[in-house]
Amino acid sequence: MLDQDFFAFCTGLRLLELKAIGELSRVRHLGEGETIYSTGDPGDALFIINRGVVEVMRPSAQQSAPATYLSRGDILGDVETLSGLPRKHIARTCEPVSLQCFQRKDFAELIRRVPSFFFFVGTQLALRLAQARDLAMAQSHCLELAGNLANFDLITVYQTIANSSQTGQLRISNAAGELVSAFFFEQGQPRGGQFEHLTGEEAFWQLFVNEHLVGTFTFSTDSLAEKDWIQSERIIKNASEMLINALQGRDEFAELKQRFQDTAVTLERAKPNLIWPAAAAPELQPVAEQIWAFAAKGPVTISTLFQHCAVCELKIYQTVDELLQSRHFVWSHDAASSKVA
Repeated sequence: MLDQDFFAFCTGLRLLELKAIGELSRVRHLGEGETIYSTGDPGDALFIINRGVVEVMRPSAQQSAPATYLSRGDILGDVETLSGLPRKHIARTCEPVSLQCFQRKDFAELIRRVPSFFFFVGTQLALRLAQARDLAMAQSHCLELAGNLANFDLITVYQTIANSSQTGQLRISNAAGELVSAFFFEQGQPRGGQFEHLTGEEAFWQLFVNEHLVGTFTFSTDSLAEKDWIQSERIIKNASEMLINALQGRDEFAELKQRFQDTAVTLERAKPNLIWPAAAAPELQPVAEQIWAFAAKGPVTISTLFQHCAVCELKIYQTVDELLQSRHFVWSHDAASSKVA
């Protein structure tokens, strides 16, 4: 995307500016289901999500309006805080959340010490406004959305489709124009989907844990005849539940990818048999059995495992992490060093 999140912005700051950000903001930790602010509250602070998922809803009198879900790096409460207006929405946590809080009373000092912070916030506001305008215009003209993923946030596109209650197909093509993913929506609810070799909910997870998709998207109500391209079992979860689950997994996926940066390094079995740890997630055991059987042929890479297992990358990384911790797997270079020793 053309924009950058808060954490990418901070990497370009000088040490004194980073110190100022730390001194002029505070971290707030909340549990699941806690209210960050309610309708009518003073707009006295803006928040940046460090971790977790936040639900932003209309007042109770307008409960029919769908909620919006925000995750790591997103800003909330900025419009009212910058304008001095009271809150128009209710913001509530969907899981334990960490927020970076910037009080309005500290803005003058923040402008003096880190002027680029407000350029960053203004840029994010402008990009959100542009996306909302373009999506609204496309939707009002022809019930069809289209654009380049470099300019549109896929989460915003998804929530626009869900909120529209339209029936149609979202199609995603890579930079070469080749179709890589398609999802069928029925009255705004995802009912089937495919992402490369993955189908159903696994395809959906892969779509959203992968934050750096390159290519284009279209959503059309006229392509219903093409829905047979999607070889998927029926998805039964609702649109909001699916998105919350995907956003929750995205943070963990980013952390795991940091730990396993070189996906070309090979792994090999270090035990004769697989005994899945009792404390490990039971839903990952079938994935572990797939991986264990595949690794019987010899050392494997994480990227190769993804191509041969019918689950999203997040579950591959989670399972490999568990197999490494339980010493079922070792990195090949570690095994070689051990043999030399």
